[in-house]
Amino acid sequence: MRIIIILYILFLLSPYTFAQSYKAIIQTEINAINKMPLWIAYLVPLDSFGEVINNEYMEFNQIHSYKILDDGQINNVNVLFTMYFDRNNKIRKVFKRWADGGALHSIAYYNSNGRLIYGVYNKGDETHGKLYADTSGFHIKHFPKENECKDCFEAYLFLSTKCIETQYNIIMLQRPKNAKRTNFTPQVGDSAILCSTHIYSLPNGEKTAKGEDGITVQFGMPVIISALTNGWCRVNSIFNAPIGYIPIQNIEIIK
Repeated sequence: MRIIIILYILFLLSPYTFAQSYKAIIQTEINAINKMPLWIAYLVPLDSFGEVINNEYMEFNQIHSYKILDDGQINNVNVLFTMYFDRNNKIRKVFKRWADGGALHSIAYYNSNGRLIYGVYNKGDETHGKLYADTSGFHIKHFPKENECKDCFEAYLFLSTKCIETQYNIIMLQRPKNAKRTNFTPQVGDSAILCSTHIYSLPNGEKTAKGEDGITVQFGMPVIISALTNGWCRVNSIFNAPIGYIPIQNIEIIK
């Protein structure tokens, strides 16, 4: 009888154990990508004359083709999104803001084969989600749950780097010759995106939706890292107002 009870308890716990397992495995991959040297490149639109479009609010019919540029080429340029290439010229990370240049639109991580392994998306009306992908399929955490839709992420995340090539009619994605090298090891002063709807008063402290200065915490909001401590970071607003603490895995550093 005791064995039956133990087996029943294990059965009840198995979904939770599985969830923790795939998250841990994928988080290990994410951490490895963020520690490796990456080269920054930007996808920009071109008009019918092959010139870069620098209008802040462009019409879709203005776009004729696309080009990948480096840091030294993007002054006054309309950047569609930022790509981060590894030393083998493989895209490992893609970051996109909304057109106003502020809040997060999406972040995606890819393995060395170009397959999506993790993504964060933000619709901007408190609707957002996180996607974990492994060989068993997609594991989606969509918020709020009452707005949950099975395929919401497809409007925000490319399922592979091949999809990027197809979407933008680029024969081969590769970094520019003079691309700037970086990595995403957290440092005080780094710009970041908050991928959470709450903050903590202290590491492992009280959870709250209001920052220290009364700031309402929003998923996808830009922040600045002001301190680092044991897997946590203290963040401020972009105006340097203190907000609170958050686990490092719940922010995305932007470079």
